[in-house]
Amino acid sequence: MRKIVIFTSVSLNGFFEGPNHDISWHNVDDEFNKFGIEQLREIDTILFGRRTYQLFEDAFPKIAADPATSKDNLEKANLINNMNKIVYSKTLQSVREKEGWRNVRLVRQMNPDEIKQWKQEPGKNISAGGNELVASLAENGLIDEFRIVINPIALTDGTSLLHGIRNPLRLRLLKTQTFKSGNLLLTYEPAT
Repeated sequence: MRKIVIFTSVSLNGFFEGPNHDISWHNVDDEFNKFGIEQLREIDTILFGRRTYQLFEDAFPKIAADPATSKDNLEKANLINNMNKIVYSKTLQSVREKEGWRNVRLVRQMNPDEIKQWKQEPGKNISAGGNELVASLAENGLIDEFRIVINPIALTDGTSLLHGIRNPLRLRLLKTQTFKSGNLLLTYEPAT
């Protein structure tokens, strides 16, 4: 059975992005890059909210086409560019494939039953990006695992992870992993 796995970085005080959607504070080095590639190899589908989709669509084809891109960043870009991408948006008119950006589809509204069906199909895990989408997936009990990387920084402001959930979400710690950079990975599953 496939799992829905959320993989994200947060600040010490729980923000996944700073003001104006800033993520330049993410603590990334060679060790963490290789870890990120391992995470991407475990998934074959990303569910996106509109804003996160537009950020990825703008960035990753450019990264893949840039001759100065490092080997690790090129591998990450190619993995993302070629996996299935489902965009949940009521405002986008369309999404389209282009050079270096394939397997993309627009869906107007999240259907929990459809996602449950996808989890039963053969394939790798599914990931998701976009604060409102992730909160909605959590509210519907669809997330199987949270892989949260705490970066050694406290931000003055930003958007908290799972901003907008309406009910407490209890989690059970599965494992931890430390990185030389000071990052700390906490892997949780929903507590039953």
